[in-house]
Amino acid sequence: MSSARIGAIAALAATALILAACYLPDHFKSEVRVGSNGDYALSFYGDLIWAPLYRDIQRGRVPADEIPGKIEEIRKDLARDPAFKTVESLGQGRFHVIYEREGHLAPTDLVTFVRRNAIILQLHATPDGKVTLDGAAIKPADANAAVAMGLSLQGEFRLITDAQVLGHNASKVTLFQGYPVYIWTIENAFSPAPHLVMQRSGAWPVQQKADKQP
Repeated sequence: MSSARIGAIAALAATALILAACYLPDHFKSEVRVGSNGDYALSFYGDLIWAPLYRDIQRGRVPADEIPGKIEEIRKDLARDPAFKTVESLGQGRFHVIYEREGHLAPTDLVTFVRRNAIILQLHATPDGKVTLDGAAIKPADANAAVAMGLSLQGEFRLITDAQVLGHNASKVTLFQGYPVYIWTIENAFSPAPHLVMQRSGAWPVQQKADKQP
């Protein structure tokens, strides 16, 4: 087998790996707010690409008359989550979405976007009082595959908190109304995934259990 043929097969395999079963973000702005008391708000405004369908449409594997039905299945699946305020198909497995979620982190908790089996961003709280923000990392080979498919994967993540930040890899830090704003500019699939560790102060409120009656 020629080296060119081997290279082509390897490229297809890499593309299949990244586009196996995941959502990819593009043309987006996402913001996370975390209070030192555990309150949080997570928002995402931009595009989500269901990679398997995008790949299959691009390769001509999906009959034209079946594409609308497959797109609608994915739209309905996203819309099941009430945090998605808008889910609009842009064609080829790309959806423009508005996602807004808020809540309270328990001492041990995990909050994910889009969902636990398709993570783009996550907040992880641990009993030692730390809260870690992580974005999904893309391996270099997978990033090459995304670029080969014409996916730019551009956008911006922001995090605002009044908690003590122990470490981060943000592109820059600014101030908003006296609070630090950590900003990650995502230029392409090769950009580093967001990472930040913060330490809550004091004890987060824990719901007290009602006393049992004798």
